[in-house]
Amino acid sequence: MRGLWEAAREALASSRPTFRLELPDDATRAAVGELYGRPMWGEGTRISVSKLDDAVQNRFGVGISQVLEALHGSVEVAGPAAEFDDELLPVLDEHGLAGASWAGPWLRWVRQYGRIGEAELTGIAHAAARVLASMSLTEPPRSWTSRATLAGRTGFPHSLDDGTALSRVVLKAASLAQGVDLPGNERDRRALWERCGVAPDAVSATVLTWALPVSGDDAWSAVVRARTELGLPAHLTHLDLEAAPSRLVASGTPIAVCEHPRVLEAAVREGLRHPVICLNGLPSTAARELLERLTAEGAVLHVHADFDWPGVAAALTAQRHGAVPWRMSADDYRAALDRAAQDRTDLPNLIGAPVPTPWDPQLAELMSTTARAIEEEQAMQPLLTDLRQGL
Repeated sequence: MRGLWEAAREALASSRPTFRLELPDDATRAAVGELYGRPMWGEGTRISVSKLDDAVQNRFGVGISQVLEALHGSVEVAGPAAEFDDELLPVLDEHGLAGASWAGPWLRWVRQYGRIGEAELTGIAHAAARVLASMSLTEPPRSWTSRATLAGRTGFPHSLDDGTALSRVVLKAASLAQGVDLPGNERDRRALWERCGVAPDAVSATVLTWALPVSGDDAWSAVVRARTELGLPAHLTHLDLEAAPSRLVASGTPIAVCEHPRVLEAAVREGLRHPVICLNGLPSTAARELLERLTAEGAVLHVHADFDWPGVAAALTAQRHGAVPWRMSADDYRAALDRAAQDRTDLPNLIGAPVPTPWDPQLAELMSTTARAIEEEQAMQPLLTDLRQGL
């Protein structure tokens, strides 16, 4: 374990959120993996200081600083301004970022690996600081800004497109703040942008809605109501939500949130005017922004999802944005199992790692024991009955 502790001490002393660890043999991989809480493969890996701190807390009951002090003596942790005297620190300080743990490592990286000419460096640092100050670097985002809108604040609407110098240095700061590796492909870049409250664009992420009782007398609200009158759902994008009126619905409005599009389709075809939002799997950034906004307006959101682990994860995400579980108890799962047995419906095996159900811990236990998944479509009739009667 000597290499782990030495590398952790260096990372802590320099306020780096992650560090590279060499794993020269099977014994080292096994020992580090047992402590860190995941299998180790290959000859090296990247370790998060915060995750390592959690691991030693769970194992020894003390934090990483106390462990390193016992092994090596006290570790002096310098703040970015003290440990790194850089003329660009005042640029970060203008935006309240100079004291961030990632500031010093980021400035060193920008100078050494950012491929920025000396003449451009100050301008890039100013633009990056403006962008980073608008991102959710350490807290989960509650709303999302499109990348083009964020770039527009620098005066150049395409400055954050993939491959630009500004996007490269901004993503490096985001990766340091989030404790993850700098993304090397489009999927990982998109995920990192979204983790920091930035939608890669304003039109691709959508949320499917039906019969939203919008209360405004503006053109936007009139279009949504017109689609409902025509019996058509509405796909809302971030651009739609930007153009929407400041208030969407009246306080206290009950809204159903489902995972499967078939539930929303059935409500449309039966002419049920109860408002429904469909997550269509794990909620998109547009769906999460809509849920957050409706909750802030006082709407009462009720979420139902598949009885499988991805479905539980989707319900948990919706719950974090204000929704309450709807027919998602252990009794509801048991009733769905009984209906399937009575109807001789084949149920798929429940696969994947269990996900906790804090609103009803017995649900996760029963699902694990029964090991059968129930798609929302197979539990549709009770949901439609609730929509007819009003949640």
